[in-house]
Amino acid sequence: MSKITYRDPNITIFQSALFQTNSTVVKTDDVVLVVDPAWLPDEVALIREYVNSIKENRSVFLILTHSDYDHIIGYRAFEPDKVFTSEALINNPEKEAIVEQMLDFDQKYYIQRPYPLEYPTGDFMVYRDGVQYRHGNTRMAFYLTPGHTADSMIVVVWQLGLCIAGDYLSNIEFPFIYHSSVAYEQTLEKLPHIHDRNWFTRLIPGHGDPALTIADWLHRRTESLAYIYALRESIATGIPFDISSLWSRYHYPRLQLKYHEDNVALMRREFEAGLWKWNPDFLFENFVHEQSQKTEKTTPLEEDEV
Repeated sequence: MSKITYRDPNITIFQSALFQTNSTVVKTDDVVLVVDPAWLPDEVALIREYVNSIKENRSVFLILTHSDYDHIIGYRAFEPDKVFTSEALINNPEKEAIVEQMLDFDQKYYIQRPYPLEYPTGDFMVYRDGVQYRHGNTRMAFYLTPGHTADSMIVVVWQLGLCIAGDYLSNIEFPFIYHSSVAYEQTLEKLPHIHDRNWFTRLIPGHGDPALTIADWLHRRTESLAYIYALRESIATGIPFDISSLWSRYHYPRLQLKYHEDNVALMRREFEAGLWKWNPDFLFENFVHEQSQKTEKTTPLEEDEV
């Protein structure tokens, strides 16, 4: 059964018993946003009941940050007024395989759901960075964030200073890179610029605890970049990766070792294909100092509204 791990007058985070997966419900004066409802039928039903209890005359919008099956498995449990996805999610060539993953999961654990398992269709598809959607006084900005998957995106809710980031910047997972470490690095580099344009202080990852301060999510960003750089150095130089340091920070090695090994294999293929190069003069101490400078406040900039 899921539990509520964070609540304030506008934001409620339901966290599944499985993989500490977060489903976020945001209430404004105009709309209720439901982001990535997951996992088990009773957990999804609890989210739906809560949404029904607070929606009153508000519209209900469903936002899906990416196509990993755990993040879309509750899609058909809702009847939203609009579904928001990236354009890449809708055009994903692996959609049938993702539906099979959902079906396999339910078959494996004898799960019966009161709604069908289907791949999402979208009403509002994000095709570029900075696309905005306004509903009444509620304004959202969407950004494409490939790397974890090719179709990942994040959403910033302006009035609340809130970023919902999908499977980035978790405090319980190092980067799980299914698509591209180059794109993943670019997404991490882009986050401070997204912040400068939107001024969010809080960030909710797909798994684990929310980051409730700018310093917290910037620290997680630095840790994610450090992991990628350390793994690249190991691959490029042959120096063994310090796996013990990884498990001193992340506490589920029996499962997560597989994801680390998958990262190694993917990044080795990238290195052999010349998709990234290792700079032997790179100094991690300088990198950390540069990242610390990003905590300085800047004035948010406007984006074009679509």
